[in-house]
Amino acid sequence: MKRVISTAVTAALLGAGIVAGTAAPASAGAACDSSPIYSIGDKKTVWRATQVHSDWAKPGVTISYAKNKTGSWTATGTATVGAEAGVIFAKASTSFSVSVGKTWSKSDTWTYAAKVAKKKGKTRGRLMMYHEAKGFSVTKYRMVPKSTGGCKKSKVWKKSNNVAPVKRSNNLWGIQYA
Repeated sequence: MKRVISTAVTAALLGAGIVAGTAAPASAGAACDSSPIYSIGDKKTVWRATQVHSDWAKPGVTISYAKNKTGSWTATGTATVGAEAGVIFAKASTSFSVSVGKTWSKSDTWTYAAKVAKKKGKTRGRLMMYHEAKGFSVTKYRMVPKSTGGCKKSKVWKKSNNVAPVKRSNNLWGIQYA
């Protein structure tokens, strides 16, 4: 009889312990998804000089440029380097509705001509190829528990003045003065 009562009491205590063990304490915070969230802002289109250019010429001279050369340009800004750069470029591409990346490069025969105009304070000019790029800031967030329950978005960092070249060959020729 003692054995039956002992077994019943043990079963009752173990059962209660299991129930108590599965109940979460009331003070425990919500489990939040810790995946980073990136937000793109301060968006603008910019044109960056490439290394494809003519020799310098004096004002009044018409420059003719025809060379087979590779034009290239690399992204700038702290958000464009490191392990997160690929994710940031993907997010920026979606935000701008155009593919951007770390580098752009194209080999071609570039043929253009333009006249160097007289500009006050400038003594020379040259044909310069500019490539389309996108300027932006990126902010990284994570979801964290709120003291009252649930989750809230918390800023981890913001990096401004990032410029990434568009992947397509969208170029602009102009005279660069000095």
